[in-house]
Amino acid sequence: MSIGGAGILLAGEPKSFMDALPDPMKVDPATLLFVMVLVTSLFVFLKYVFFKPIIQVMDDRETAIQSGASRRAEATALVEQRQADYAARLKELRAQAFEHRKSLSAAASREKEALLEKARAESAQNRERALAELRATQESAKADLMAQVEALSESMVSHLLRRA
Repeated sequence: MSIGGAGILLAGEPKSFMDALPDPMKVDPATLLFVMVLVTSLFVFLKYVFFKPIIQVMDDRETAIQSGASRRAEATALVEQRQADYAARLKELRAQAFEHRKSLSAAASREKEALLEKARAESAQNRERALAELRATQESAKADLMAQVEALSESMVSHLLRRA
């Protein structure tokens, strides 16, 4: 070292401070082994103590996401299946309703025709009955008139015969 900082060197002293430092390019095996053990122990510590829970959480989250996606796909498939079933059932029910309406309409038409036929038959029967009554009344009136004409004729003949 230098005394008093005047730049005077003592015997066996290195010429500069840099010369007193060890050579950085020279590898010390003990230091290298210590650093390797330290890095390895740090790696193991971080892997099992710090990263393992984080990786576990990430794996659980990924599993939950996959599970949710599969459940969503199943639910979507189920909804689509139910919609298809609903559409098929609705189509079937509409066809049945159409057929039922058609059969009701046909039955109503048949009933209408039957009622019309019955009404026509009753009307014809009533007409025939009325005609028969009119003929009977006509015959009765004719017979009555003939009787009156006969009585009048006799009365006139007798009246004329009495005058003559």
